[in-house]
Amino acid sequence: MSKRNSAGKATKRPQTQHPAASDSMGARGARTGESDAEGIAGAAPSNTAPDNSKFIYQPLRWGVDSLYLSYPGVLSPDRVSQLRHLKSIAQGPDHEAAKAQLQLGSHVFEVKDKSSGLFAFTLVDGSYMIRLGAGKSKQLPMAYVQVSSQLLSHKGPMEIESELRDLLRQLGEVHAPKVSRVDLYLDFACDLSMEGWSREAWVTRACAVNQYAEDKTFTGWTIGAGGALMARLYHKLLECKKSGKEYLLDLWARAGWDQEMPVWRLEFQFKREVLVQLDLDTLGSVMENRAGLWSYATTDWLRLCLPTEADNTRSRWPIHPLWMAVSSVDWGTQGGPLLRSYQALRAPSLAWLGARTLSAYASIGAITGITDFDAAALEAKKHAYDVLGKQNGGGLSGVGDEQFFREKVEALTRLYNTRMNPALPPAPEPYQRNEYERQSRG
Repeated sequence: MSKRNSAGKATKRPQTQHPAASDSMGARGARTGESDAEGIAGAAPSNTAPDNSKFIYQPLRWGVDSLYLSYPGVLSPDRVSQLRHLKSIAQGPDHEAAKAQLQLGSHVFEVKDKSSGLFAFTLVDGSYMIRLGAGKSKQLPMAYVQVSSQLLSHKGPMEIESELRDLLRQLGEVHAPKVSRVDLYLDFACDLSMEGWSREAWVTRACAVNQYAEDKTFTGWTIGAGGALMARLYHKLLECKKSGKEYLLDLWARAGWDQEMPVWRLEFQFKREVLVQLDLDTLGSVMENRAGLWSYATTDWLRLCLPTEADNTRSRWPIHPLWMAVSSVDWGTQGGPLLRSYQALRAPSLAWLGARTLSAYASIGAITGITDFDAAALEAKKHAYDVLGKQNGGGLSGVGDEQFFREKVEALTRLYNTRMNPALPPAPEPYQRNEYERQSRG
């Protein structure tokens, strides 16, 4: 049997199914140890799970959260020259750096002023971070691309890769990619305390097991940090509220989440070293073997167990009922709802900006005693204009305040990937000469 077959074929586990199909789940999750009225069975009594272990478990979404692809190929000489020019612009003053943009199809990329490692150029927008190699080294790919998690919440990886390759073809000769890293995840609502077990309950091939908390709130576990295979179990709802990933809350609600129960994420990070060992080189092979990867991670590499004091052989410890549930993801289904629309931007939403603008108006009203909305807006505009003048050096910068504001807008336009800024005017001759000097010198 090949390694791919061993990865693609799920190992045997207790026949406890927590199907993650939202159509059958309805608006609430199943309580383990019980038979749900809607037909969702919890953990059946067995020699691996105690009968009295009851908790609510509701799978919401699952799939690919992070994807890194390496594309063999060669940048065209014209693109190398263009990118070098744009990179030099990015290294200049802010008002010039705002012009360091490259449009490929509908994507408006920021060209960074520096890159990383052996890659010469870096392009970024809301969908992709693309690192490009300028040489012809066979060891270095033409492009190393990180796909954004929000884009992966809108489209499937195969469709994304097809569109990405079309973009890269505009830069040079490109071939089918290899997967450098893929993260598989499961988001689930659960009322079980995720700190209700000790470190020794994790039976794993990894060396490092770490737990985390912020203030007095437990935030999660990390197993195998820094390794070729790593696991994280963390408080995703808390992380979303801090990071502003509100789109996930809407997707969870569409999957039946009650918007109150904590949502946790179990995530496995597979680096290329592991994928090669499992004979999974291409994106297609990885996608076909997601069930096998999840099975390998949740049965062979890591298990959450119920420690038994009378038995020192950890491999014989009973499987925790929660682990029986999370290991039974149905990878043959879509994996929950997807975003209906998506823009490749890194801009905050107008609703987010509006909320903060309103807060600023109210604060100005509280300080000045203004209770009329329009009057508070005018007062805010006056103070904003005062700050604009100070940032412009009180008129000593050589440009007027209106031009200075335009330059600030263009800098954010580049950062947000919203549109192309006007190009820089042609560079003047190194030494301007008057007409007499030109004629006298021939």
